Amino acid sequence: MSQTLQKPSAIFFDWDGTLVDSVVALHAYYNHVLNHFGMPEITLEQAKSNIRRSAREVFPEIFGKKSDEALSVFYDFVEKEHLKHLSVFKGADDFLSGLLPHNIPMGIVSNKKHSFLLKEITHVGWDKYFVSNIGAGMAAKDKPAPDPLLLAARQINLSQNPSQIWYVGDTETDMQASKAAGFQLIFIEHGLGIREDCLKHGLEPCFVKDFNELDRLVRNFL
Repeated sequence: MSQTLQKPSAIFFDWDGTLVDSVVALHAYYNHVLNHFGMPEITLEQAKSNIRRSAREVFPEIFGKKSDEALSVFYDFVEKEHLKHLSVFKGADDFLSGLLPHNIPMGIVSNKKHSFLLKEITHVGWDKYFVSNIGAGMAAKDKPAPDPLLLAARQINLSQNPSQIWYVGDTETDMQASKAAGFQLIFIEHGLGIREDCLKHGLEPCFVKDFNELDRLVRNFL
């Protein structure tokens, strides 16, 4: 472990790939937009690379001057489909419910469109767990910029001491944002990324395999 963890003053989570397994659905969303413009579909592996950043940042690179139209097509389709395909990772609900009595604030910082994120949190019955939820577009920049993480910290009055906040994510994009915000980096390995993605970017988070391992890690501080 490259960092000495402190007892968390709060724990923030990424959403897709961390708490919710939605890569297959997101792959379908991307290909729907590509089909709309008569462009070749992408593979699941290519989709995984795109998903690490928000659509508003990726689409100008893919669609150029048509990026605004592409975003509209994308969000219209996602709004119709996204609640049909939600699948939470094994152990996630047990972890969140087990942490709740310990009064450690929890929140979500995601590159998913904010309104969709809130609907999904409600759909899986997790509103009771989170005190700060930040989706794409809420801050000046999305991850890998630190802006949305720092906004989440400000919402719960912890922006003065970010080094005691844990951020749990599954990609190097999450870890880049966490490092830039001054948070503790926790990489969960059941999602989109692998540890080599972090190491090749000079990132050395604390690695956990799943929520069972994360639970054991947290309980060292309770």
